[in-house]
Amino acid sequence: MPKRLAAVERLRTQVATLPLTLDVEGVADVRREREDLLSQLDDYILPRLQRPDAPALAVIGGSTGAGKSTLTNSIVGREVTRSGVLRPTTRSPVLVHHPIDSGAFLSQRILPRLTRVTSEAPEPVQPIDPNAPRITGLRLVPYDGLAPGLALLDAPDIDSLVETNRDLAVQLLQAADLWVFVTTAARYADATPWKMLRQAAERGAAIAVVLDRVPPESLQELRIHLATKLRDQGLGGAALFTVPESPLENGFLPPASVKPLRDWLRRIAGDARSRSVVIERTLKGALRSLPPRARLLAKAAAAQADGWSQLWEETDGVFIPARSRMLEGLTDGSLMSGQVLSHWQEFIARGDLASRLGGVTTTRTQRIGAALSQAEESEESLAATICEAVSASVHHSVRTAMEQVVVTWRKHPYGVGLLTARGHQVTPTDRENLLGRPVDEWRRGVTEQVTEALNKVRQERPDVSVDEQTVVDVMFTVTVAPDHDATSVSSPAGGTGAVGEQADPSTEGTGPAAEPEDVPAGSTVGARLAVEELLGAETVRAIVDAARADLLERAGSVMENERLRLERVLESPEGLGLRVGGLLDAASAVNIAE
Repeated sequence: MPKRLAAVERLRTQVATLPLTLDVEGVADVRREREDLLSQLDDYILPRLQRPDAPALAVIGGSTGAGKSTLTNSIVGREVTRSGVLRPTTRSPVLVHHPIDSGAFLSQRILPRLTRVTSEAPEPVQPIDPNAPRITGLRLVPYDGLAPGLALLDAPDIDSLVETNRDLAVQLLQAADLWVFVTTAARYADATPWKMLRQAAERGAAIAVVLDRVPPESLQELRIHLATKLRDQGLGGAALFTVPESPLENGFLPPASVKPLRDWLRRIAGDARSRSVVIERTLKGALRSLPPRARLLAKAAAAQADGWSQLWEETDGVFIPARSRMLEGLTDGSLMSGQVLSHWQEFIARGDLASRLGGVTTTRTQRIGAALSQAEESEESLAATICEAVSASVHHSVRTAMEQVVVTWRKHPYGVGLLTARGHQVTPTDRENLLGRPVDEWRRGVTEQVTEALNKVRQERPDVSVDEQTVVDVMFTVTVAPDHDATSVSSPAGGTGAVGEQADPSTEGTGPAAEPEDVPAGSTVGARLAVEELLGAETVRAIVDAARADLLERAGSVMENERLRLERVLESPEGLGLRVGGLLDAASAVNIAE
């Protein structure tokens, strides 16, 4: 038994985690089959494997108006469940058991999703509501007039007007050790009962059929006809009982009319061997049904692979070009606009850039200061403004890509169902959580490189006074400036001229002084030349190249992480194949264990 229990538990895990997300053809029926299978595993198979010696459960089910409640009350000998002419009632199922068996049913061992209610009074009549919510309670009625070892459960109608009642009726029948089907002489040929009975036969359940309200003059004829139908449907071994139509006595059927059924149930309850035969027959039948049902689910899951492949291709088709556009926009000068450009113009309009970079008085820096008017210094550093612009640009690119993917999915045949099931997982991450850390780390990294370079200058020229934040601001600006700004700079090869050095007249027109007179608005050429004179052209180039590479790597990682987060909503076709294989292996293990 432990080996078989372990195999079924493994199968249950595989079934529960098998993805059936896409709305491929026929998937609705397969999803219902999976829910039915999980219910039977949780409500009956696993509890019975865990406690093979627990009391047996006989579920009394049938069609509307078949007389199930009256039959239950008559078997027990007291009113334990409400019967009446109004059908269907939205009442809770009633489980009657001997008090000695209370522990077995008060626990959540069987039917774990139903809350236990212990009131013994019959539930009052309730109005019919086709839209009533699903019943979540199981009313327990202990009664010492019932033999210990076997409990009776009066279930809702299998053809109830209330859909949730129908679903509950099926769930309860699948949790039974013994199925007691009640039908009437007028309705025993209806399609719904026979559909349920065929399913029971396929799964090897122990079954008893009660033909109720039979006219006495037709009793023998109808019994023969029903027995023939049962045999034709593979149910020739089912116990068959007939209850003649007769007036009720104080709400109960005459004792003689239910005596055969009552005695049969008492024999099962009182004889451990008979009870074991019933339980083992139903359990083995349920276990035999697991592999073919699992194979049906596996086939349906495998059919979804093509749909997942298409969704992957469409997602990559959005994110790959979006990533390229985003990275290009970070270094092609696009950021030198709007707030960044305005801040840069204010930055250089102060006119004291030369003094902030060490008091340079060369012709080059004089031209920078003389060309610009005075302006108020911004409260926020230029580097902070650039980092804000980087954050906004990357977030916009990522958000746009994710929104475009969602739009694409909505147009896909399977996309709507996917978004319904997992749409909450594709909400774009807010900007602070998405970019706060990577942008801050990028800013600190660039700043540290500038600080290190300045420390070397200070060691070589202790007399140089430099505003470090100004150098940092210029370096961030040069990093996001257009490439033509960098190529406009023609520093001497290996030039490392320090701020404050006098230009060599012999090099005029061939070195840094050859800066173009006409530069675009917002150009960083002059500022870069001044910083190169302070730090050295090679140092500036190395810091800028490293800053750009770091920025692109971090921005690319942000986009990639969001793509991966989005694609985690999807199922990998290869991974799906492994899941299907795991399910089939688990189903085979159940066969072997049995």
